[in-house]
Amino acid sequence: MIFLPPERLTDQGWATPSLWLYLLMALCGRTWWLLIVAAISREHGSELLALFYPSRTDFYLGLAIGLCPALLLWCQGFRQHNRIAAHLWYLGQPMLLLTMLADLTLQLRVHILSNGQFSWGPAILFMLTIWATWYLLQSRDTRTVFKLRGQQAARLR
Repeated sequence: MIFLPPERLTDQGWATPSLWLYLLMALCGRTWWLLIVAAISREHGSELLALFYPSRTDFYLGLAIGLCPALLLWCQGFRQHNRIAAHLWYLGQPMLLLTMLADLTLQLRVHILSNGQFSWGPAILFMLTIWATWYLLQSRDTRTVFKLRGQQAARLR
């Protein structure tokens, strides 16, 4: 049986994501955030991108990894009106898990290419990504948000 407080359900009966899930999606889409900041600061945008992503390949891979959370955030808004968005939202947890694993793989690749040189920034990011993957696997709340469909939740009220 699925138990959620009534304030966590929308009027259509969909469960609203928690703050931690939104932070997890923001962590996955950090390359898109960096692209937005670089676009806003026009004269220093290319320098900013080169600071965080010296290799363009890593930047493009980061953008590809960030597509999944961006798509899920879009689907979250349209899931009650659109069947495709609702189905993609239903598949959100496995999609995010694959995204997190791809992100971990990319971070390990960057670490190997730097000849194993330790740096605090990538180390903290790697630990945050491991923690977010663990949270995604263990959180009942996250499973409920992705698996609970609108009509099922309305019957639970």
